[in-house]
Amino acid sequence: MTDTPPSPLARLRSSSFARNLLSLSGAAVLNRLLGLATLGWAARHLGPELYGQIGFGLSITAYASILLSPGLTAWGVRAIARDRAAAGRLLVIVNGTQLVLSLVGFLGAVVFAFTSLSDASERTVVLLSALNLFVQALSADWVLNGLELARITAGFGVGVSLLSTIGLLTWVHGPSDLYHVPILAFVANAASVGGAYWVIVRHLRVRLEWPSWLQVRDTIRESLPLGTMAALVVVLHYANNLIVRGFMGERELGVYLSSYRLVELASTIPTVLAGAFFPRLARAVVGAPDQAAREAQLFARVHIVPGMLIAAMMLVEADSIVGLIYGAKYAQAIPLLRIMAPAVLFNYAICGYTNCLIPYGRDRVMLGVVAVSTVVSVGGGLLLVPRYGALGGAIAIAFVDLAGWLVSLPAYRRAVGSLQFGVWRLPLLGAVAVAAVALALRALHVPWPVRIPIACACYLPFTYGAFRDVWK
Repeated sequence: MTDTPPSPLARLRSSSFARNLLSLSGAAVLNRLLGLATLGWAARHLGPELYGQIGFGLSITAYASILLSPGLTAWGVRAIARDRAAAGRLLVIVNGTQLVLSLVGFLGAVVFAFTSLSDASERTVVLLSALNLFVQALSADWVLNGLELARITAGFGVGVSLLSTIGLLTWVHGPSDLYHVPILAFVANAASVGGAYWVIVRHLRVRLEWPSWLQVRDTIRESLPLGTMAALVVVLHYANNLIVRGFMGERELGVYLSSYRLVELASTIPTVLAGAFFPRLARAVVGAPDQAAREAQLFARVHIVPGMLIAAMMLVEADSIVGLIYGAKYAQAIPLLRIMAPAVLFNYAICGYTNCLIPYGRDRVMLGVVAVSTVVSVGGGLLLVPRYGALGGAIAIAFVDLAGWLVSLPAYRRAVGSLQFGVWRLPLLGAVAVAAVALALRALHVPWPVRIPIACACYLPFTYGAFRDVWK
């Protein structure tokens, strides 16, 4: 007699990879819906100028976080995936180092606020936003990801979004509630950090181990390429926020950020996919290189499919999206969102083609990719924003990930074995079909609540092949 093969449902239940991916995907959808609600709520009630102040505070905090050496966490995920027994020691090394560095970053933000900002409210927003440096330093989500328990991380992410949503709906109703926004962010993130430590120490029984100075030194040295890369990512990601603020002022920054935040929200699916694929790839690269190559190719494929759909909808339905979320005050953001739509596609492409190089240990290649993208972001912003305002910042963003993706192709080809340009064909045809249906329904005056779901449904036949292979 032959054994009956397990059903697809049984395979899903027994696969930690499938459970992680499904949990992260479900949490990402819920987080994005909550994020859109809170994004529109805060922007509408604060107005473009104060919303620009919030964005400026977050940008300064992000630049201060460069000192935290964020490459430590990416290195830690890879190290735990290869040696789970080291989780307790690595947690102490990584988060202890980041806590010390977060204090330096916070002091830097304080010095900047009191020496460079004359507006008292803007200075206070920067200081309150900078408190999140300590929460970021102590975050233990990367440990759970390394243990392939990203579904727990996803649950805490939903909790943070719920707390933020409830808090904003309760305590932000006008310009006088400006300071509540960064305070709520700090409280929600701190609660998530506490929950993660409880799970790691009490539930998973991970024993915290005090490392030797030699182990700390080796960790910092080995993670340095990833840390430099992560620092450059922060620079390229927030550079145009500061450039628009410096040349055009807070109101123009608020309009620019309203479109850019939508691009950021749309670009979180790669984080979900990396959380599920990354530990598995890190192990396969060491023990099963052929399997690793196949999964790296699949990793790229499942990025292109959603990226193409989101870019098409942002291009065609920019006015509906901005009007629904932000209202008439942010009408200037509509052309910015259309210009940034291709940036979403190439953000998915660069994540799909380059993130898998980290498990292969190609950290220096990634550093080169990010360096080129940083030059394009900063150089493009400095060149275009003084001439075209926020529109110039949007144009610069549209080319950042395209440049980095093109630079990554030779290294990807050497590591994985195929550039997979063929996987772009069906998603591109699907995106054209979606855009055509949306435009046709618009011409017939079909309202957006009906038009957008029908257009997106037309894309489903073009997704089957890529996601079928995920469950295999």
